[in-house]
Amino acid sequence: MQLQTRSGLGITLALLGGLLISIDIPVIRLSESDPWFYMVARGLGLTLVLGLAVKFGSRFTETPKNPFNDRDFVEIGILYGISSIFFTLSVFNTSTSNLVFILAFNPMLAALFAWWFIGEKPSRVTWIAIFATIIGVVIIVSDGIESGNFFGDFTSLVTAAVLALSLVRTRKTGKDLSLSGSVGGLLSALFALPLALSFSSFPGAPGWVLLNALVLVPIAGFCLTLAPRYIPAPQVAIFFLLETVLAPIWVWLIFSEIPSQNTLIGGLIVLLAIAGHSFWQLKEGSNTNIKQQIEV
Repeated sequence: MQLQTRSGLGITLALLGGLLISIDIPVIRLSESDPWFYMVARGLGLTLVLGLAVKFGSRFTETPKNPFNDRDFVEIGILYGISSIFFTLSVFNTSTSNLVFILAFNPMLAALFAWWFIGEKPSRVTWIAIFATIIGVVIIVSDGIESGNFFGDFTSLVTAAVLALSLVRTRKTGKDLSLSGSVGGLLSALFALPLALSFSSFPGAPGWVLLNALVLVPIAGFCLTLAPRYIPAPQVAIFFLLETVLAPIWVWLIFSEIPSQNTLIGGLIVLLAIAGHSFWQLKEGSNTNIKQQIEV
């Protein structure tokens, strides 16, 4: 597959996954569900949909044969499950602003891990995009950053680090691990199940839970897990920040909660950084293809 085509496919997958993830918060609110019930439903939905895809639809992907016996498949799934668990712990133990701010370091951590573990040195343009997105997130949360809780801030940092590591490990294997979320979903559901049984009640609007658990989250998980096969892990990580930018916009449109001026300014900076870096990635791929054709 030509470099430009690979980059375009990777960007499309990461963009679609990031857009779907950004709807997560509004749908949680629409479902009138508590986080523990929601985590169980989302985890089981991910396991069910992607598990069925492993069983009956593997011919449409390049999933490894006997994937649950494949070490990389299981390892990546476990990493995604751990990141989901620590994210939930962060939600309960630190402020939203602190959580969003710390998670913004995911692309930087992915860049460092990629450089360290697989020797994929990020380009100067990638570093510029990473720092631009961090500046944008700082502006978004500047009114809400507080001392927070050490445990909550620590779990937020672990979430960012584990997520970054999972992207890099996926990139390193070169395999199609797009269905490995079936393992992560089961792990997160088993973690949350005792808490849901103890503290949760049935959601007021279960249809929204089903929509997210059976459609939105599986598709997003598929896209974001497959994207590192085609583009560098730091670039995929940048697309995770779409939730930080777009979730307030969806809440504004659905619940008429007007975002602050800082949210709009910071969000614009993040979106410009993502768009600019994606354009550069496609242009770089095109230039490389031209050079290769000339050499031939």
